[in-house]
Amino acid sequence: MRMVVWEFVQLVLTITMTYSSASQSCGILTFNHHGSLDGQMFNDTFITERSVSDKAACVWRCFGDPQCNMVLHNPVSQRCRLYYSSVITGGEQEAGWQYYTVACSDFRILNGLSVMRNQTHEDVTCSNGFSYLPTPSGKCFQDNVPLDIGRCMQTLWIDPVRVFRTPLPAPLSSGTEIIVEAAADGVNIRNWVRLQVNGDSTFALYLVVRWDTMDIGFNTRSSGVWSTELSHPDVVFTPNVISNLSIKITDTEFLISVDDNNLFTGPVRVPVQQADAIEVDFTLIKRLQLKYP
Repeated sequence: MRMVVWEFVQLVLTITMTYSSASQSCGILTFNHHGSLDGQMFNDTFITERSVSDKAACVWRCFGDPQCNMVLHNPVSQRCRLYYSSVITGGEQEAGWQYYTVACSDFRILNGLSVMRNQTHEDVTCSNGFSYLPTPSGKCFQDNVPLDIGRCMQTLWIDPVRVFRTPLPAPLSSGTEIIVEAAADGVNIRNWVRLQVNGDSTFALYLVVRWDTMDIGFNTRSSGVWSTELSHPDVVFTPNVISNLSIKITDTEFLISVDDNNLFTGPVRVPVQQADAIEVDFTLIKRLQLKYP
């Protein structure tokens, strides 16, 4: 009985969906076929792969996933791959795949509570702890031209683990502020905040609190080689008391303060746009927040 019902549902979907050489509609979503990208397999922004009977079932899978904005359908192998954003580069040649993306007017934004569109920009309400940021993976097609319409990306972490490391949600730039609300016990020799570039060999910023020498150091490192260090002759932090560390980025400097008291400025030696991760090590981290301009 269930098989009969499912076959009937598939038949209804096939009849109600409209097709053309360039697009097809599925409920309230319109999928555009981009034949120039057919015959390629993409892995970026991949969600899941399913076995499907036909193209209609494939786009219906995407319609049913609130994150999905793109499908690859292979009618020969009856495979269907779902993606949360359009992909236009990095594909590997694999015959049979057909490339379909949701129209820009229907694009679903990850972690967005609501999306209101007009002809020129997006007004997006992101869920708590997320900010709307332009990202390379947030592309869709308008008249066959890929547009970056952004995503809701996590920019606030509450009560993370003691040594907390996370990829940056978007490249840093002048005007970005890093806020670390944390406490140190004064027993461990080192606490730090560092911006990493491709691992630990390069740091765009390395800010370290040294309890053994009772100072705060600032430095950068390129390909394993440290630059000239700056230091503040006091740790400023009170053991086991939560303080608010702020690092504001300008075109040329890091403006560093604790509880609204200026400590010092550190020069930008490694382009902050190259940083891909931030790591924080304090005894207690109440909040890590990135405020993008």
